[in-house]
Parts: sequence; structure tokens; C-alpha cells
Amino acid sequence: MPSYHLAKATLLSAGLALTLIGGPVVQAAKPASAAVKSAATKEEWLIPTGEHWSKATEIERRAYVLGILNLAMIEYQLTGSNPKHRTTVPHLVKALDGMTVPQIVETVDAYYKANPDKQQEPIIEVIWFQMVKPKASQSKAK
Repeated sequence: MPSYHLAKATLLSAGLALTLIGGPVVQAAKPASAAVKSAATKEEWLIPTGEHWSKATEIERRAYVLGILNLAMIEYQLTGSNPKHRTTVPHLVKALDGMTVPQIVETVDAYYKANPDKQQEPIIEVIWFQMVKPKASQSKAK
């Protein structure tokens, strides 16, 4: 059994390494002026909120959601549905199962449009309290 986990970890590490190696090559192909202009106009998202979300492109929104989903799926695959340590990942995976990235983006969009006074609320909180927690509460009630 330990060799199975070692194989999964090795495969995961190789995939991440290949992704990291491939990323800079694509970025290096941009013209220098476009790269400088892009860096100057984009601000860093320390804790992304509705303000960031509303200014983001569709690709940036989908990338943010996809990043969360990828991280959750990696942890879920490594720890299983009943991990030894306390984590929110199984709830996230089960609640969002069957939803597409565009559907999650649309849900977040709709929340911020319906609640313009909550633009300071972090995006991850919107995902958690609007999509994950209600489904987790339903499964506990059953």
C-alpha cells in the first residue's frame, strides 16, 4: 500500500514539474512591451474579493476557480473521502461535483451582482457559503 501512495506522489510531482517548466516557455514568447504593460496594469490578488472579481476577465475568473478545484482534487485524491486530519476538501469536492467551471463562475457573478454591498467579501467565501455549505448542511441532515 505505501508504494501506491509513493507512485501517486511521484506522478503528481512529475506533472507539477512539467507544468512549471512549460509555463515560463509560453510566457517568454510574449513581446517584452506586452509583458511590461501587462505587469503594470495588473495588481496582485492577495485575498481576491468581489472588487477583483468584477475587474477580472472571464479567463482570469475561470483560472481562479480552476485553481481551487485542482488543489481540492489533488488533496482529495491523496487523502481520500475520509482523511485523517480535519479538512474542508471532501465537502468542497462533493458539493461542486457535477458543476462545470463556467457554472461556478456564473454563480459567483450572480452573487456579486445581487449583493453590490458585499464587494469586499472574498471570492472563496462566496463559493463556500453559497455553494458548499448549503449542500454540506443538507447531507448532514439526511
